[in-house]
Amino acid sequence: MSEPSDENVPADERDAPGEPAAADPFAGPDWAPSADAPREPRTDAAGRVRVRTRVNRRKRRRNRRIRRAFYVVAGLLLIGAAWLVVTALLARTQLDRARTDAHTIRADIASGDLSGARAAARRFSSEASRAHSLTSGPAWAIAAAVPGLGTPLDVTRVVTASLDRIGSSALPTLVDASSTLRPSSLRGPDGSIDLAPIERVRHPLAVAAATVTDATRSIAHSGSSTWLDSVDSARADLLTQLGSIGHTLDNASAAAQVLPTMLGQHGTQRYFVAFQNDAEARGTGGLPGAFAIATATDGHISFERFESDGALDGVAVHENYGPAYAYLYRGMNTTSDYRNTNLSPNFPYAAQTWSDMWQQKSGEHIDGAIALDPEALSYLLAVTGPATLPDGTQVSSQNVVALTQNTVYFKYRTQNAKRKQFLLDVAKAASDKILDPSASATSLVHALAEAAGQRRFLVWSRDPSVEARLARTSVAGQIPRTTRPYVGLSIVNDGGNKLDYYLSRSITWARSGCGSTREVTVTIRLTNNAPPNLPWYMRERSDPHAFAIQPGDNRLEVGYYATDGARMHSVQIDGSPATALIGSERGHPVYTVDVELPRGQTQTVTLHLTEPAAVGTPIVLDQPLVHPLHVTLHDPSCS
Repeated sequence: MSEPSDENVPADERDAPGEPAAADPFAGPDWAPSADAPREPRTDAAGRVRVRTRVNRRKRRRNRRIRRAFYVVAGLLLIGAAWLVVTALLARTQLDRARTDAHTIRADIASGDLSGARAAARRFSSEASRAHSLTSGPAWAIAAAVPGLGTPLDVTRVVTASLDRIGSSALPTLVDASSTLRPSSLRGPDGSIDLAPIERVRHPLAVAAATVTDATRSIAHSGSSTWLDSVDSARADLLTQLGSIGHTLDNASAAAQVLPTMLGQHGTQRYFVAFQNDAEARGTGGLPGAFAIATATDGHISFERFESDGALDGVAVHENYGPAYAYLYRGMNTTSDYRNTNLSPNFPYAAQTWSDMWQQKSGEHIDGAIALDPEALSYLLAVTGPATLPDGTQVSSQNVVALTQNTVYFKYRTQNAKRKQFLLDVAKAASDKILDPSASATSLVHALAEAAGQRRFLVWSRDPSVEARLARTSVAGQIPRTTRPYVGLSIVNDGGNKLDYYLSRSITWARSGCGSTREVTVTIRLTNNAPPNLPWYMRERSDPHAFAIQPGDNRLEVGYYATDGARMHSVQIDGSPATALIGSERGHPVYTVDVELPRGQTQTVTLHLTEPAAVGTPIVLDQPLVHPLHVTLHDPSCS
């Protein structure tokens, strides 16, 4: 019988190509082929090997499963992308509202609208929490981990998490503390300050300040440049707003930490209070003139005595502020001549010297020092109203600056003792007015804050822990140790006159290049606007000079404090080569140039420097004098 052909065998019963034939159930073991025996290929009638094809059902099923999985993954990716877009838009809306509320909180606290600040803080907390919830799911975590593409998402997650921390604890604490620390509620009928509420908010404020600092640092380190401009701009704006809130919290926390001690919670504190005269420039502002001794006992402040500058004539102390200070101010009698004690713009040096001088003179222990100038007095008198002197003269916010730094020299041209007594009368009358319980405590605090921001109201404490707290605020008047760009102009009158009442100043700082160092040009313009026929005392020159001068000509020591690591290449005065004394102070190179400034003329000092490519906004030393310093900064960015 012939073999059936493959054409007559159903397709699903044919042997697959390359597979062994099915075993014959009737075959006996005697003739069963060995497993190792070669297998004869099937051939057709012509003897050709037949290639049989069969669709592998398992392979088709596997392909169908792969396609289904691909569609599922693609669908999930599309859904995830859509979810990211939707939640990102919702989160952005919440963040925009939170940014607005952050500004509102600070403005309301500054204006005293605590109910408005509290409502804004609640909104901020809700918005920040919602934004964090929207950006903290698994889709955001996975997408944010994608190198490069996920950077904006990662930054957004950091921002929302940080804001949620701030909104949940720090801002409510700030608002509650602001309510507790309202000056109007702290000041009693007798003018004393209740210290107990301040003590209660010390710890909560410290925790809140630390929270804002840590959260702001996290955002700052999250990456300033992504491929999505809207994320970068929102992050930058939030950092600005949080910087303002953090500054407010730091100041409030510092005040809560130091005020109980400084106001005599644990015993009487005694302070040296110097009134500076900006008509004769010194590093911290103006010449130290009349001074007072004030005490604080359990929140009650009083003035014990007022003295003219002559009370410290001949008093010398032996302070050591380091070799750099000794070199820079050698031969200038900064610890033996009261009039030269504040040549350095770093206030703690002058404050400690003043305190030690009075301790040596009187035998009284001094716990700290305070400095203020006529401009600061004008801010305070704007709150209290005019003060009346024994001779009937009205001293007000409108006339105190001119009266004490200009008019008095015309009024007492040759009567030096009467002039000094008049200035003491001004100090006494203004102090009495400020301590009057009827004056608005809140407005007085705001006035002092404004003066401190301009370095016109400065405070130093002998207590190291208190001074360390003060050092974090503008009221300390310290030259900061920093690697940020620094622009510091310090003018010291070298003629022994009062011509700086007519001095105008400007400084332009411009740097170029984008390497590890950058070229910097500093241009300082000084103009002597003194009129003719000034009283002799205002225009006198006590400095030695080998050249002819005219009435009203001035002489200045112009000190420039540069960025840490700076190097000077050259200095010119009005385009001509000049020389500079090179020193350093608190990590800053200092270049001091002697400038003769004739009446009615302008002198231009130009310094060419190389500075490290320091990052951050330049810090400007704004020395408080009669006329404001005009500052121009040119700092092109480097990508």
